[in-house]
Amino acid sequence: MVSSIAQDTRLALPKGKMLSRTAGFLSDIGLGFEDYTSKTRIYRMRSQTMPSLSAKMLNERDIPVQVAIGNYDFGICTSDWLQELHARYPASNVVKVCDLDYAKAGIYLACARDATFSVDTLRDSDTAVCIVTEYPALAEAAAYKMRLKKFRIFPLWGSAEAYLPENADLAIVSSADEGGLAALNLRSVKKIGDSSACIIASRESLQTADFSRILALFTSALKSGGKSRAETTKSSAVITNDYVPVAADGNIWLALADGHQQVHTAAFLEKAGIKMTGYSKDDMRRRPASSLDGVNIKVIRPQDMPQQVANGNFDVAVTGRDWLLDHLYQFPSSPVVELVNLGFGRVRVVAVVSEDVPADSIEDIRDLIQRGDLTPLRIASEYVNIADKYLRDRHIARYRVIPTWGATEVYLPEDADMLIENTETGQTLARHRLKIIDTLFESTACLIANRQSLISPKKRNKIEKLVKIFRGTSG
Repeated sequence: MVSSIAQDTRLALPKGKMLSRTAGFLSDIGLGFEDYTSKTRIYRMRSQTMPSLSAKMLNERDIPVQVAIGNYDFGICTSDWLQELHARYPASNVVKVCDLDYAKAGIYLACARDATFSVDTLRDSDTAVCIVTEYPALAEAAAYKMRLKKFRIFPLWGSAEAYLPENADLAIVSSADEGGLAALNLRSVKKIGDSSACIIASRESLQTADFSRILALFTSALKSGGKSRAETTKSSAVITNDYVPVAADGNIWLALADGHQQVHTAAFLEKAGIKMTGYSKDDMRRRPASSLDGVNIKVIRPQDMPQQVANGNFDVAVTGRDWLLDHLYQFPSSPVVELVNLGFGRVRVVAVVSEDVPADSIEDIRDLIQRGDLTPLRIASEYVNIADKYLRDRHIARYRVIPTWGATEVYLPEDADMLIENTETGQTLARHRLKIIDTLFESTACLIANRQSLISPKKRNKIEKLVKIFRGTSG
């Protein structure tokens, strides 16, 4: 039963590709936020037409979780992430209010373009079917629904299309249509769902306060549509996913980074005298060519590299030491080792609190906890395992780690008490009135390898040559 009129309404808004059309939707219904643009550096906003409505910008993937735990009353995201949350936690405290008329896509179980998979052949297979995806809970639900005898699911941060066909049989991906899959050199085996932008709400909030005014605004625009919700920004370039079979026995696989680390990695390779084709801002391919003899290259997310090297999908990879340590803290017996510190991509991994917190060290935080001021301590971080080890090593008794997918600084001080974050200069943290109370370590790009590859008679020499080139360049 609704017991009171909502005094302050909290809204989570998406960053990235959803931003421009979501800003258009909010403008259509009279809730436009002046600072909600792709160029803003402000994460906290308040509606000028509804002073009781405040908003924050989050990574879209985090929004359903944050609404479910009650940090926000409402959120706008694509419904694939809501479906992923419900598949993992069916009783989660988040409900869909309504679908919106943009960011429509299908969720597909896809295979490589030339693969011969079908639902029947997969169901009858006696060997384990390998599925890679950003949606591990949806993947598991789909596998059970299809009655697959054996399957393995490998969760990823992204770039699932890159793993087919060499490293996986299937991927679960979101695409506007089957034509979008074809552009990625994939084809649909089965469509397992639909997705679109949607408004979600905390079930507890709806039951305890009166949100009738904002709910009426949310649903009013659906009847008339909205021209301002048309795409107003150019779509980001899709990395070409051409597949070129490589049959040479003894070749090694090297993983290189996509995203913002690509520019720095490409510059290092150029400095090393390695000629690359298909690894530049103007020509990006999942499988670029190089002047390295006997080396096959694939471009994936650096966060996924340690796990993929451990699995044996790659022999070597260029990733950040931060992601290597996060992996090793989770899997101490992992076969992944660091070979060369490459020296670029230098950041500090730091512990951060709000400027308003009366603490300048982790010892001060421990004192606040012992006095009952921060119990339990809430830590937001992309580095879940680094954060966990850091707090255990410093004998912090009661804490809770909140996994995030980026834009972590927005969580302080309302949604977390501390961050474990990376920073180059600290300027972004200072701009958001945050302060560093400890430096955990310095991270740079490094070359990592699988121990088994290092002792392989067919691969050892090629890896040693690569190490010699990289060590000579980094020195």
